[in-house]
Amino acid sequence: MRGGLTHIIGLLSVISLFWSSLSAAEPLRILVPDFFGPEPVSQHVRTTVYLEMIKAFRSTDAPDKGGWILYGREPLEESSHRAVIAAASWPSVSADLALWGEVQEYAEGAAVQLYLSLSPVLNKRQVRPEVWQVKLKGRKGPIRIGLDLPEPFFEFEPLLIDKEAIVRFKDPEGMVIYSSRTGGHPIGRLAEVMRFYEIHNDAIKIATAGKKGWLRIPPISTRKSEAIDFSKGMVRLLRGDWAGARRSFNAVLEIEKLPQHLRIHTLIYIGLAKEKAGISGRNDFEQAYALNRLDRTAASYLLMSRLADISRFQRQADAGPLAAGIARCRKDLKETKILFSRDDPWFKKLESLVR
Repeated sequence: MRGGLTHIIGLLSVISLFWSSLSAAEPLRILVPDFFGPEPVSQHVRTTVYLEMIKAFRSTDAPDKGGWILYGREPLEESSHRAVIAAASWPSVSADLALWGEVQEYAEGAAVQLYLSLSPVLNKRQVRPEVWQVKLKGRKGPIRIGLDLPEPFFEFEPLLIDKEAIVRFKDPEGMVIYSSRTGGHPIGRLAEVMRFYEIHNDAIKIATAGKKGWLRIPPISTRKSEAIDFSKGMVRLLRGDWAGARRSFNAVLEIEKLPQHLRIHTLIYIGLAKEKAGISGRNDFEQAYALNRLDRTAASYLLMSRLADISRFQRQADAGPLAAGIARCRKDLKETKILFSRDDPWFKKLESLVR
């Protein structure tokens, strides 16, 4: 990025009225960089997408710790995952993930091609709820094995946004703040930093520049969008909001013509959210693997679920199910071995555990 990201609107979302902290997760930093496409509609669409992503922080069944949503000022060098990661990794930004895109005008509004990039900055967090750890009883004591999120980049189907849903601002600054969620009167305008207090699908209660009021946000589209729901699900997953992640990813599965790659990963993340909440996600991992038995990511999560089953059986001290679980794991290891390199340390550890 030319000159780095020297101008950023940092919108700190800390829902602090009556919620404390969420799963001990650190606040995420989400970058929404400059969108590619004709001006000014491309940046109007970016503002629309930016405001929609704030709704990923909506949480009614778990505490919330918030995060930074950063509005990139400098243009990207090119429309690529590489350029976005370079921007997200800039020291003044340090974003964990980025939602970005390309815009084209059409008669009823705009078509936007959205992409989601996970940044290497994610790996630097001290608390990482998305990493799946399984503890097994070994002959010489407990044994732990972990699995991290494997996919750094997602491409979605184009999203059509109606003209009425496009926010007519090139950036969020200056948007009108109202005295009430509906009706009421203007009491000020959005400044560079705002604090979120309540998040709804149509409006957000905020404090900005000494004013507390409502920022009204229309729904981004009447059509279902896997890009928005998947991205919200990823944000919730990375924050340890397991129930919220499952809601978002289940909404993705409702889309009939969902590309197979996204369907596989959606099932994987539903299963992961279940496991992290103490519920077996084996059925979801089995469905993901059945869609493509050559997908190493699906195979990895299926194998991990077999270990999670073994761990549960060990805690229950039931020899019959434990023996059956080990047998299933051995069978899957044999079937999926071709997908992993001979010196893959993670796979080799799994093999040694179930011998």
